[in-house]
Amino acid sequence: MPSPYCALLRTKTAYYRTPDGERIFKPGDSTACYSCLKTQRPVGPDGLPVDADSCGADRGCFEQE
Repeated sequence: MPSPYCALLRTKTAYYRTPDGERIFKPGDSTACYSCLKTQRPVGPDGLPVDADSCGADRGCFEQE
């Protein structure tokens, strides 16, 4: 099953992977600070904020992992 998250989305835990190889995201984590690898900022190339709830396939800048 493909990841529902953009390959460019990062947060402090997104560099770790589960035993199955999936990146770890905790959308409900209140301490998560998200950034985009393409912009190196908390906004994506489309100018919208990045986070686990909004960086999905419906965005034009989405890249499948």
